[in-house]
Amino acid sequence: MNDQNARFLIYLKKLGEKPAGFRVAHLHVSELPAAKKTRDNLSKAIGILSDLKSKFKDGEIFLMKNLDLVFITKEISKPLLAAACDSIQHAFIGQLSVTFTNVHGGEREFYTLFDLSYEYAKVLGWAEAVAGVAEVAAPSGGDGGPPQAKEAADLALLARIKEEIHRIDIAPMLFNQPVYNIAAGAKAQVLWHEMYMSVQVLENMFCPGMSLTSRKWLFNDLTEDLDTVVLRLLATPEERATRRRMSINVNLSTLASPRFIDFDAQLPAERRNGVVLEVNKTDIFENQRQFHELVPFLRHRGYRILIDGLSFLNIGAIDFDGIPCDFVKVFWSAQAGNLNDELSERVLAKMRNRKSPLIVLARCDSAESIRFAKEMGIKMVQGRLVDHMVKKNIPF
Repeated sequence: MNDQNARFLIYLKKLGEKPAGFRVAHLHVSELPAAKKTRDNLSKAIGILSDLKSKFKDGEIFLMKNLDLVFITKEISKPLLAAACDSIQHAFIGQLSVTFTNVHGGEREFYTLFDLSYEYAKVLGWAEAVAGVAEVAAPSGGDGGPPQAKEAADLALLARIKEEIHRIDIAPMLFNQPVYNIAAGAKAQVLWHEMYMSVQVLENMFCPGMSLTSRKWLFNDLTEDLDTVVLRLLATPEERATRRRMSINVNLSTLASPRFIDFDAQLPAERRNGVVLEVNKTDIFENQRQFHELVPFLRHRGYRILIDGLSFLNIGAIDFDGIPCDFVKVFWSAQAGNLNDELSERVLAKMRNRKSPLIVLARCDSAESIRFAKEMGIKMVQGRLVDHMVKKNIPF
């Protein structure tokens, strides 16, 4: 069976531009005792809705994952829709009264009716939630609370890990996440896959219960070794065959090293055009001379440059005419959604009518982040919610 929760959201989004005239009935079957949620009762309910659907245009029935029923149709009167829902309630529980409070806050209501002419946003919010789009929860501690504080790794432990990662197969620790183009009217298109090492997997393997990132200077030293083993892996013929468009998180010191020269030499010229080099803003600002010396060579070789780890406050303050790059990655946060009008206009003015750099909005894990991207005209997005929507064919 198709994912009806996602199918419901997709159908609802198609009505987004012209929701007037549509009504929705949400029948809260999931709230009933298990003995009442029989296949026979569900069949009767779907039969009643199917008969009603045949009399009106643009109607659809959805049997949700939790066995709730949702019916959408156009140009039906509220009394007629309520009468059908009453018949379904009788099919499930006869003359028994309803005792629960439903998900929309209705007390002792077996069903909830909506008029999409003025309640579309409310129904859309609920549809996004049941389809897993409203928010993708961030990782938490084992008890569902915030992550537990970990003891910081020391110099001796980091030295052992640095030695060990050069001897083991690091492929299982190498993950990827796509960057998509969600331009209006087009199906989301994968632009490239960001390759990255999972710090959590590293910690679980080498130092369970301890943190590798608490002492930044130690971790930054470790990342240079991680750069080396990742470049070595990605340069192999087997990896090159499966990764035509990718981005790599890399230090400037690595880009200036023999390790990168070896990687570059093993990469065919036509493949370098598909590689984006992601360099953290702090690394660039602390080593500006090295950055400006490296970029012309890297671009000449076919690579594209991305500045990683920015916020919209950074975007508003940076003069991009003096920073050669192709993309900037901005992390979504709740603060981003609360930009004042002056800062929003400054960001838009800075990015408007520019061929580069283009903004990639990352950490898109909530519906709010997707709406923000579209409102700001940002077409390149990345995040767990985006992956979920693409997998379920949910439009942006």
